[in-house]
Amino acid sequence: MADEFYLDPVGLAQATSRLRASGDRLNSAFSKLTETLDQHDGCWGTDDIGKGFANKYVKPAADSTSGSREVIDSIGQLTGDLDKSSAEFQSVDHDSAVEMDKSTGSG
Repeated sequence: MADEFYLDPVGLAQATSRLRASGDRLNSAFSKLTETLDQHDGCWGTDDIGKGFANKYVKPAADSTSGSREVIDSIGQLTGDLDKSSAEFQSVDHDSAVEMDKSTGSG
């Protein structure tokens, strides 16, 4: 176990902000991609070749779309969790400092 732990709140906030911005860009690109895919859904036709393509394409494409959505949602959840954790850590750190000051007569 580590003897000490240090959190750089400003650095964490900057990293979280960059991650959130990347997640937003990814979400925007994903939305455009799924919109385009939806517009062309079924364009392969209903003949034997089209059916053969659909049998090999539709399920993997849907799985990929679902997995991508989960990743994007997870990035959003992670950035929120990082913000909450940072705020909690800073609060505990502040409260501990206040208690130490009280116990040493500094506060």
